Amino acid sequence: MSMPKWMGIIAALAIVGFGLLFSNDLTKHQSHSTPVEILASTSDDIVGQWRSVVENPTHPNTVAQRYMRHTFFSDGELVVENEENNSISYEWRYDNGIFIATRSSGTNEFIEHFRLIDRDTLEKVLFQSTIGGKPLANYNPEDEFIRQGSGKEGSMEMLDIFASANSAMNFVDPSTLSVGSSYTLSRKTPIAPDYVASDLAEIRYAPPGQMIEIIEQTLVENKMWYRVRTGDSEGWINSIALFGQDLN
Repeated sequence: MSMPKWMGIIAALAIVGFGLLFSNDLTKHQSHSTPVEILASTSDDIVGQWRSVVENPTHPNTVAQRYMRHTFFSDGELVVENEENNSISYEWRYDNGIFIATRSSGTNEFIEHFRLIDRDTLEKVLFQSTIGGKPLANYNPEDEFIRQGSGKEGSMEMLDIFASANSAMNFVDPSTLSVGSSYTLSRKTPIAPDYVASDLAEIRYAPPGQMIEIIEQTLVENKMWYRVRTGDSEGWINSIALFGQDLN
């Protein structure tokens, strides 16, 4: 066989061998890859109060009591306590796993994106700002928040940054009401005969100013339900119906 034919056969074998090696290497990498799990969420899952994780390394495993606490209300309002007794209000909406908060003032606009890492951990993954109609900031702040009243919060230290501020806001968290305590409703509130699905005709409404007594609580699909007594009647209230209310 002539030299050119031998060289052609060798070249062909080399190409086939390289192809097999490349294919095996690709298969090896694909078999060891781990898909990123995304927490399935709904718009109700963010409703509640979230404490800011203190980033100062001298305070490990610590959340701030009030400073930068985020309160997501079921009516689409977000209140951020950014100073001792001041707050900023946003509007928020849910879009395919991302909670989008927006705030505008004249030609200035601020957009923040949040996502749930797990039921009790929230992360801010985007901050965008437009000042005077011109884009300014666009980055991932990587801020972390812990759900107020959760077991995770209970395992962390609490730092009261504004301990001396008498007028600092301190909302009542509707997901952590105490059995045996009484509260006054500030708006019309639905009361169901049971925490399972009820016929709309069976739901009654407590008027603003109605006092309720918490006599039992139960967690159903990550939502807190309270059995309450109003006068001579009893029924169940979902904690989501209590957000945005001035509970006294």
